[in-house]
Amino acid sequence: MNGTKNVLRRMALAAAGLVAAGSALAATGGQAMAYTDDVVGNYDDSPWFVYQKNWSSPLNSTLTAWVSVNGVRHRIAMRAGSGNGNMNDCTSNQGWLPDGNYSNNDSDGASFFKHYNKTWGNSVVTGWVWELGNKVCYNGSKSRTELFIHSQGTGGWSDSNYASAGCIKINQTDRSHLHTMFAASYSQNNGFLTVQS
Repeated sequence: MNGTKNVLRRMALAAAGLVAAGSALAATGGQAMAYTDDVVGNYDDSPWFVYQKNWSSPLNSTLTAWVSVNGVRHRIAMRAGSGNGNMNDCTSNQGWLPDGNYSNNDSDGASFFKHYNKTWGNSVVTGWVWELGNKVCYNGSKSRTELFIHSQGTGGWSDSNYASAGCIKINQTDRSHLHTMFAASYSQNNGFLTVQS
């Protein structure tokens, strides 16, 4: 019963949070803006990130995270991009992330949700990242690999940086705050991402 209540609570919070975050982005005309961080309750629950695709402007999509820190539940919303504007999630290195859940307990077994400070490889995908593993695209024709939530490496940012080779990208100010909150959050190892259209 508690599991059902948690799922229903998450769905209600997601709906309210995504509407609020989308309204805030629309009000700025899609310009870069700082994250919003709102307290939405007093309870502990696993971190839950939602990437809401914007079909009108893929690089003006929204990443919202719900995290509990010291028994206080926060909703943190920010602008995010995925891909280079290509909305075909079967196009490697160009299309946005496939829909679905990315977690350490995911039924497809290929995705996960792992947070760490990446210091090797592509310089753009360095600093604090959330690695997501692999996910099969919508028609099953391709497995998308090397998927992350990240920023533009460790220095420098412009709005053009919301474009990516298929990962979710957020600006560095937002990443810094999200990292700080996630690092202090309840049940970090059970965090997950939902990507939805």
